[in-house]
Amino acid sequence: MANDILIPTAVRRDWLCETTTLFFGGRKVRLETVRLNQGESLYPDTPHAQIRDLNTDKIISTCMHGFWLQHAFVRKDWFYVFGTDYYGIWMIRSFDLHEWSAPQMVFNSENSTEIHYQNNTIVHNGEYFVMGLDLLGGPYNFTVCFARSFDLQEWHYIPGAVYKPRFYTSCPFLLFRDGWYYLFHVRMHDGGYHTFAARSSDLLVWEDSPHNPILSPAPDDVMKNKNPEEKKQYNVINASDIYLWEEDGKTYADYHVGDQQGYPPDRGPIPYIRRAEFNGPMSGFLEKLFN
Repeated sequence: MANDILIPTAVRRDWLCETTTLFFGGRKVRLETVRLNQGESLYPDTPHAQIRDLNTDKIISTCMHGFWLQHAFVRKDWFYVFGTDYYGIWMIRSFDLHEWSAPQMVFNSENSTEIHYQNNTIVHNGEYFVMGLDLLGGPYNFTVCFARSFDLQEWHYIPGAVYKPRFYTSCPFLLFRDGWYYLFHVRMHDGGYHTFAARSSDLLVWEDSPHNPILSPAPDDVMKNKNPEEKKQYNVINASDIYLWEEDGKTYADYHVGDQQGYPPDRGPIPYIRRAEFNGPMSGFLEKLFN
């Protein structure tokens, strides 16, 4: 379910949760986070990421083995992947999507063992890079914070750059357009987990979209069971982990549908992603969100 700006379609893909769709080397590709014992996994015994060519639907390569919640970012001729071991943020990169650098820890909160790192997202503002990430532990309870880097390899918190610390906010996706940071994230709301949008010019003072939530769980969405013999029905309560891109004059969003609960690998519901669309370019979509 959504408001009248971002409209869900019938497109869905089982087993996927976190994805990043990008254009790289003349190809449209999608980075897909693969969890333990996930269906269609090439390496079911370890978490990793896989790169899918969306023109052929074939897996190009796998990477970031042993890490979780991966996010992709393209800068010049390099394809970067950032992921977490929950104690730090790690990075790899490739120029051809086949050969990858060794994982390098780039952020670990000055060696704090109390902070657990979750999802991350990165933009460049013309001067430096900004990472949005949700943290758990210490003073944080699924809270979106922000860090700065000039080289993608050394990151430091931006003082005071914390989005609504008294709310449950998670799974951030960040855009930077015309001097504004646009933050898309999941928030607890009305008994479920919905996608909200906010913007800021300085990462300190935020304005929420008057159209929030922009994506909500749909009551007619049905999750399949991992175990076909299991009769329990799992209710969809979240629409989260959004990723937006523009293609051929339209704005697309893939987002995760699930019940926001953890299950053993062999039982529970099969998560999936759905697609939503805005019939216009990204600039028009962002403008409409704040009108």
